[in-house]
Parts: sequence; C-alpha cells; structure tokens
Amino acid sequence: MNVPIKTNQLTYKFDKALFSKNYDVFCIRTSENHFKNGAYIIDAPLLSNNVCSVLFKSGREIFVLMKSNDSNISLLKDAILKEDGADRITISQTAVNTLKEDIVFQLMLNSLGNYESPLLKFNNLTGHLYCFHPNWLIRGRKSEANVIFKVPCLELRLSPEFRLNMEVHTFTSELLRNKIEFKKKKFEEYPKYVFSAHNTLRRKLKDDTGYSFIMRQTKNVKTEIAFLDIQNIDRFNQSKMGILTTVLKSFNDRFSDIAHLEFASITNYKVLDYTRSVANENKQAISNLLNIKPIKIVDCIDDEYSKIFCKEICDLLFSKYGIKASYGKRIAKEHLNIRVIHNAAFYADSEDPHRVFNDVAVQHITFEDFSECSEFAISTVIHEMLIKDDLVKQKISLFNWSTLGLKEDIDFGIELTDEQNTKYVFMTIHPNGTFNVSEQTLNLFEADKYNQCVEIFENARINSEKVYGIIRDASSNINVIKDTGWFTIPEIDSIKAELSNGNTKLRSKEKRDELLSSCLDIKMFSDGASEYYFVGTIGNGMRWLINRAATIRKIEPFEDSTPMFEKLLPLMNVTFVHNGQLTILPFPFKYLREYANRLV
Repeated sequence: MNVPIKTNQLTYKFDKALFSKNYDVFCIRTSENHFKNGAYIIDAPLLSNNVCSVLFKSGREIFVLMKSNDSNISLLKDAILKEDGADRITISQTAVNTLKEDIVFQLMLNSLGNYESPLLKFNNLTGHLYCFHPNWLIRGRKSEANVIFKVPCLELRLSPEFRLNMEVHTFTSELLRNKIEFKKKKFEEYPKYVFSAHNTLRRKLKDDTGYSFIMRQTKNVKTEIAFLDIQNIDRFNQSKMGILTTVLKSFNDRFSDIAHLEFASITNYKVLDYTRSVANENKQAISNLLNIKPIKIVDCIDDEYSKIFCKEICDLLFSKYGIKASYGKRIAKEHLNIRVIHNAAFYADSEDPHRVFNDVAVQHITFEDFSECSEFAISTVIHEMLIKDDLVKQKISLFNWSTLGLKEDIDFGIELTDEQNTKYVFMTIHPNGTFNVSEQTLNLFEADKYNQCVEIFENARINSEKVYGIIRDASSNINVIKDTGWFTIPEIDSIKAELSNGNTKLRSKEKRDELLSSCLDIKMFSDGASEYYFVGTIGNGMRWLINRAATIRKIEPFEDSTPMFEKLLPLMNVTFVHNGQLTILPFPFKYLREYANRLV
C-alpha cells in the first residue's frame, strides 16, 4: 500500500459566522490605476494596534483585517488619511461572504506578523507575510560582528488554488548599497525598513535612526534556505519545512475555533525507484566512453600554479575513473578536452578565452572556482563534456536508447527567449539513438510538423503559463510539460516529533519510507484528464539535507493527443546530468539547453 504523499495543496475548515463575529475586513481602494508596490500607505494601517494584518497582492486594492469594533473605520481613517495619496482612496467594510476565501485565509496568515517567539520572527510588510530565523542573519566579521548586513526571509503566500508557496527574499542594509544593482527603481524609491526593539523588521518612520534595509539582493548573490534538514532539531527548525510546521501550528492554534488548515494528500501513484542496478549501469556507461576516447587537459593559463592545478585534475580522473589524461596547450579533436582558464573577473579588461566549440567536445573549468568538493565537481565536468561530445556526434551514448522500445522518431522541444527575439529548438531522436537538432520559428504560411508545438509555446506565454517543454511522437501526439505551483511535503510533524525526542536516526529504509516518501525517487499520478509527476532525491543512501522541494509537473495532452509520458519516465531515472541527483525533466531537454548555449 502506498504511503500517502502530502502536498502544499491545502484543505481547510472555516466558520464564516464566527469569523464575522470576531473580525472586520476593510478594503482600501485607490482611484489611480494601481498602488505602487511598496507605497507607504500599504504599511500605514499597521500603526493602529487594532489592525491584525494587511494584504496587498497587486492592483488597486488593499485588504485590512481588524478585531471587530464599531470604531474600526474611524481608526483606520486616522491611520492612513494623513499619508500621501490618501485623497485618492476610499475605505469600505467588506462582508466575508463577498471575499474569495484565499484572501481571507491570507489575511489570517498575515496576522502571524505579531507572533512572539525567541527563534522565529514574522513580519507583515507591504501586505505580505515574511518570516526569518536569527541564524539566517548575515553579519559582519570581527569588529563588525554585531552589524547586520542582510536579513534573508521566507515569504508565505497562498495561491487562489489554495496552494501555500514559499519564496526566499533578502532585505539588505544600506551599508551594502554600492553592491546592489539598481535598474528600474533607484534606492530612494524602495520602501525602507528598520529593526524594531523586538528584533523584527518594521517600516522606517521619519524619526527613526540607524541603518535602513530594502528588499533587494546584492549583485551575483543568491540566498538559499534548505528545503529540509534532518540532522537535528535545530537544523530542522531552520529549514523551510521546519518553518512550515511552526506556521501551520501557530495558525491552527490562533484560529482554532474559526479555521483549520492541513495538507492534502495523494494516495494513488506509481513509483520508479532508482535502483542499484540503474546506478551501476549509468556508471558503467561513463567508464566505457572514457575508455574509448582519451581526455586531454588543456592549460590556457600556463603558469606554475596552473600546472599544479592540472596535475590535481589528472589525479582526480585517475582516482575516480582509472584513466590517465594527457596535457597540452591546444585543443585536440580526437580527445575529450578539459580546458583550464581563469574566471570571468580575471578577464574583465581583456578578451575572455571562454568560447563555444561546435566540432569538438570542450568543457571549461575555472582555476578560481573549481569546487572544494572536487570528487563531485569532476563528475559534473565529465558528464557535461560527454554531453558535448554527443552533440558533436549527434548520437546519445550515455543512455541505451533502445531500452525504451521506441520504433519511431520522437521530438523534444523548448522555447528560448532573450531581449531581442524568441526561438524554438527541437531535438528529433531516432530509434537507434542518433538525433538531429533544428531551430524553428512560427510560420503560419507553411505547413510544418512543428507549427502546433510553436503555437503551444506562444499561447502559453500569452496566458502567463510556464511550459518547460514539449514532446511529440511520430503519430503527432503532443504532450506538454507545465508548471503547477505544486510541491510535495514530507511528514514534517512526525519528523519534528522524532528530532525533538532526540532521535536523529531517520535515514534507515523504514524511516525513509515512513517519513520521506514524498521527497524520494520518481512518482507519477493522474487526475483522469492529465498526468502529473515529481522527481525527488535518490532514496538509497540519501543525505541529511534536501536543498530543494520536489516540484510537481503536469503532463497535458494537446487537444485529443494520447498520453505517452509514462513510457518516458526512465529518461529521468539517470544521474549523469546532475551529479548525484535525478533529472527533473527527461534528459534530452538537457541536450537542448546545452545546444542553446552555442547560440549565445
């Protein structure tokens, strides 16, 4: 029997009559086209103690939740009518029966902004809900150890479909202003926040002193918060799933008589395990290829340090794959080439030697940036280089294509966009594993087998849908891979209970299947109309940390097409694209992305 898999799709109970007895909801509406995101008037209602929360999505409306009181409308007017733009707004009370329930529940979630905890902080800022853990704070070093430079936060947002989404943002101190890249808005145009006495963020007032923060990241930096960490209770509490347990418990405790939230579950699904035999097959395929075609390390730096570096790479290749690489300063067409260069910063005032080679397999590695986790890094280099070699030969060698049992051609397609134009690239794979890649444009005047596929991409962009790729078989059946805003949730309450009791041995097969089934291997299910799948981490020998959620993708047959995705699941049951991880899309899409890099 399948272990039920929880998702971020929420089910709820809601007593509207009791809510209306205890709370009032007001709508603040502007006569202008929209409220500017970050306008001070969005935070102004929170200056009133009777205000529980503020919600602003976009557009001309702001919603305010207040404890029920006959004087609320006058209190609200006092809080905002002295602010800029107040002469262009109206305030009206809104009956809960006229509101969409995701709006009401987001208002209740946002009211956790005044939640008190020594470890987890909540902020209701600019109509959104952010939370942060003190251990996420990025401080200065040595003499500046008490100075906070960045406040990474997690935004919790409920979609109209009642899916709870989590997005990482960073509030950065004005001390790092010169490291922030400003494009559409200047620094002065961003809402400013300060740390309050309770170590939470709040809107900066005119008489506030000290450094202010804006919600903006510094250049070339991405803040990451682990999805799940089961090493111990402290690490769990700092992960997204630890935050989520606290959020839902706090919500259900605070509104216990009025509302209740819990995760919906999927019970009927198919499983494709990443077995030891599959892992051995993948490893053997790489070893076989490296024995056929030799590797050459091309030193484009040629100094005493690069020589040592190249020797280290050579030793890694021998240690991991048992192969001896040759050295040189020139690319060799009959070899797989690892080209050693500096990173882009080194070539800021000169010509960058990094370039694309179309007729030979070349993988660049940078002297400054080669990973400290060198064994994994060299595996990634090898995988990427072999894909480049496949593109040169136009034949898939890292996977035995014939095992799929396909008797006819099959096409994989992606959309590529930049500031100038949009392209569509398709990979046609033949039954023997050979392939060709072609670029397409939308041409309504010529019959072409790709026209429908191109139109699907065009329509998705118009409708603001996220399409990851298209698959088309020889019978003109088209399956479209779409985003859902949906991801899986492990048994986080049970995990927290185990860790709180000191049990940190959660990686046994029994515990994995009981607590982490939603995060492991490849699983597929159907709602009758469309198919869905998600790709987790490898269950066998999993680590403490899962960095990213297993997102659920939708396979939508185009018009009256036949679903065909299930037979293609083995195309994700490989690790050669992401070292140590399963692929989240069938691997031919990786070939297409690599091909696209040549077009830049």
